[in-house]
Amino acid sequence: MTRAAIINLALLLLFGLQHSVMARDWFKSAVRLAKPRRTYALASVFALLLIWRLWQPMPEVFWLFRGAVAVGLYAVWTFGLQLILFGAMAINWRELVGLKEPGPAEFQTPFLYTIVRHPIYLGVILVIWAAPRMTQGRLLFAAAMTLYILIGIQFEERALEKTFGDVYRVYKSKVPMLIPGWRSIS
Repeated sequence: MTRAAIINLALLLLFGLQHSVMARDWFKSAVRLAKPRRTYALASVFALLLIWRLWQPMPEVFWLFRGAVAVGLYAVWTFGLQLILFGAMAINWRELVGLKEPGPAEFQTPFLYTIVRHPIYLGVILVIWAAPRMTQGRLLFAAAMTLYILIGIQFEERALEKTFGDVYRVYKSKVPMLIPGWRSIS
């Protein structure tokens, strides 16, 4: 493994630890912050800025598409970005980005959330993989973030089941996790 790959994996691990640890109830109980959601959002942005600033180039091209395939990938990228934006707007995006602290937990399923349980995560996966030019560095980032999302969903869904009980379990049984119409991935 190259030095660049090791540094990049360490940066991704740092983001994963920050993002995961600060989201856990035990952390929130142990570290009482005046604005926990805002602090979480700012720490996440800081971790992403570290990745952006310290990321080591891995410029070898893994795949390169041109023409119609590249246009199709840009369309997928655009669709993924729309899923992120509309998924965030469908729930309380101000809470999501830390501008407002969460109120009492209330289970709701706006439109996109009736198609898949995690449209924002699906959008992120589409955005990071829909690249006409995939370098080894971008491939490392896409693979690690996809793995992180898939693991994170498991923790998030356990917390949602704990909070909402049978209501969430019924929702989970009816709506696929990420791929519309694909119940086996739920």
